[in-house]
Amino acid sequence: MNQKATILTFVMVVGVGFFLANTGQNFIYSNLEDSHMNDIAGRVSVGPQIQLADLAVLKAQGIEVVINNRPDGEVADQPSHEAMAEASAALGLSYYFIPVSPRGLTQENVDDMQAALVATSGPVFAYCRSGNRSGILLQAATQGGS
Repeated sequence: MNQKATILTFVMVVGVGFFLANTGQNFIYSNLEDSHMNDIAGRVSVGPQIQLADLAVLKAQGIEVVINNRPDGEVADQPSHEAMAEASAALGLSYYFIPVSPRGLTQENVDDMQAALVATSGPVFAYCRSGNRSGILLQAATQGGS
């Protein structure tokens, strides 16, 4: 009986792991009903710092909007927001620069993210150094607070 319980537990853990691994596109899980902003969150992916060449890959994957949440100059090899904006425009991608300080979000960050999401309708990729600030900002913007 103990071996059966161990096997059942293992199967359940693996199953939950596969489920969570396959839900990465929908970063926000909210219990708010009839919320337009939460509908928007389903089309947003967040991730770590990208390079100029990655923009073409994102475009090929169907991304239409890029939101840069990383302030310029955090590290030496980070592309500037001007370079990212220029490369995005050359590929026909919409680009927004909404830098979030490592110290935390501001209401202006939240307002700017909400405005960018409302102004666009296609798939969005938002990034910062690790994706963490972008995820927190997305949650604040889609759940109406900071």
